[in-house]
Amino acid sequence: MTSGPSQRAGAPGATLPELSRTPRWRRRLPWSPGRIVGAYALVASLWIGLSDRVVEAVVGDHARTALQTAKGIGFVLVTSALLYALIHRREHGLRLRGAEIRATIESMADAVLVVDTRAQIVEVNKAAAELLRVGARTELLLPLQEWGRRFQLRYLDGSPVPYERFATVRALSGERVPAYDGIVRAADGRDVFLSVTAAPVLVSGGRTELAVAVLRDVSAARRLDELRDEFLSTAAHEFKTPLAVIKAYAQLLQKREPAEAQALVVIQRQVDRLNRLVQHLLDTTRLRLDVRDERLHRFDLGALADEVVGRMRGSAPAHDITVSSVPAPVRADRERLARVITSLVDNAIRFSPRGGPVAARVEARDGAAVFSVEDRGLGIAPERQARIFERYYRAHAGTPQDYGGLGLGLDMSREIVARHGGRMWFESTPGHGSTFHFSVPLADEGAP
Repeated sequence: MTSGPSQRAGAPGATLPELSRTPRWRRRLPWSPGRIVGAYALVASLWIGLSDRVVEAVVGDHARTALQTAKGIGFVLVTSALLYALIHRREHGLRLRGAEIRATIESMADAVLVVDTRAQIVEVNKAAAELLRVGARTELLLPLQEWGRRFQLRYLDGSPVPYERFATVRALSGERVPAYDGIVRAADGRDVFLSVTAAPVLVSGGRTELAVAVLRDVSAARRLDELRDEFLSTAAHEFKTPLAVIKAYAQLLQKREPAEAQALVVIQRQVDRLNRLVQHLLDTTRLRLDVRDERLHRFDLGALADEVVGRMRGSAPAHDITVSSVPAPVRADRERLARVITSLVDNAIRFSPRGGPVAARVEARDGAAVFSVEDRGLGIAPERQARIFERYYRAHAGTPQDYGGLGLGLDMSREIVARHGGRMWFESTPGHGSTFHFSVPLADEGAP
């Protein structure tokens, strides 16, 4: 394998002979076509010659034996030429295809790592060397586990990615690997935020021969998100003081001007609404900026659901809100999971404008505590369901059922659940309602 960038496919001035230099994992034949055909011709000729000499010694017909030997050698020469042409054509096609693949990989702006079944990195492109700030690509041709230790592959919360959860390891085992975000530490000490994907390379019979990982640098986008969240947090905080002043003066005027009481009550109600939106915005931005702020305690998720739903019943008299639960001990941030439950139940109430049942339940299954809330309300149109967890997305925006909001509740809830090692999902049918679920791992026995 070559180490210099000028000798790689896709580098300026690369020639076809350079592209044909393939690493061990790409070689299809141990010998060149000429060597294979030469060996075939030699073995076949020796066999024909020796066998004919044996026949001559036994039978004694020298002239006939010599003629048979000549015919046999002629046959070998003709078949050798045909064999050489076929092998050479196949080998040329393989080399040309390999050159095309390498040129494609080399031209990619994203870093590419190729890993074999021994979990050894066998090929990288120029973008990978630039991303990880190494001088030569050969520095990256390491066992995958050693690569992970050297570049400190971590999740966004800073915890190390276990080796068995590496995208390429999962791809080699045949698992479907969705994209995920992570962090690596480049050779110069700089942290790089990545979006990681991986896929297996399958050969005949469905056997996995290689895994290809693509690492995309999302550091700039991540920093932009952080700047936006910092701005929103600052702006939301600055809104709180004037809103408090407006409400205080509205209450004062209500006492002094009873005739204007109704208008002043409307002002106070709208100020309260703005305060809720501002607080929601503050909670969301703080969650994203304070990635290590979880306060973990052991508690029963079923008891927490009973408590939260009990507080919300009084504000929704038109709805029959029920909750059923079983003991489901978890080790989590109680305040933040309460926020998730509140958000999901509030959505169920808000998008069931005609009232009706809202059923919450907590179950323990497959090592996880599962919270679900079901309503019989509007439901979500199929074409809008794919974006339901996007930040600032509102599924009913622009429809008569648009009840406002910032579109942050589900995004924040999924982020909280994900940080607890869980997941969130839903089912919905337009006109028949929705059911939202989230799960978090059950606490280990004896965990504090």
